[in-house]
Amino acid sequence: MSGRKFGRLPNWWARSSWLVNNVRSNEIGGGIASMKCLLALSVLIDFHSRTASVSFTGMERLTGLSRPMIVKGVAKLEKDGLIKIDREMFVNSYELTVQPNDDRWAKVPVDTIRKKLNTISNRGMAPFVALKLYLTIISLRYQSNNTVKVTHETLRSYTGVQPNQIRFGLDVLYCSRLIHLQPKEDRESNIYEIIGL
Repeated sequence: MSGRKFGRLPNWWARSSWLVNNVRSNEIGGGIASMKCLLALSVLIDFHSRTASVSFTGMERLTGLSRPMIVKGVAKLEKDGLIKIDREMFVNSYELTVQPNDDRWAKVPVDTIRKKLNTISNRGMAPFVALKLYLTIISLRYQSNNTVKVTHETLRSYTGVQPNQIRFGLDVLYCSRLIHLQPKEDRESNIYEIIGL
């Protein structure tokens, strides 16, 4: 078990349409790799400095990705401005970036991600959609709540995912025990519990 209950993931990118414009379905493998690497770094970083030094072997264990896909994933995150990489040392150091006008962040459940991230497949549309939805759900969580009440339409607007794909992505998250669907209060919104927070 980790000493921390949650990691700190700056999430300005959720409000700048990164998941819609830069993580596209015509590059599913690279998209899965970049999202898995982002989640992995969020549970490894120092809470205050937003930096972590981690080997490729450590990233492979945590994400279930191959080394070439980790290279591809972190390269995309760096190109899109979500991370900075210091390659001066034997092991790379990664820093999650923030924006001057947006320093908000998402809580990421450390032990849950450490145990479950590598169980999500690295191929296919359903895992791709699942990771987009998970990043959105943790970004929409408010203050000390471990639940998020949200409509499919809101999830679609943050992710660019087609309506008929949302259910398949959610099924991956349920099976991986990353989120739990709570009973509905109304006909429009679902309540998702983020497991581990």
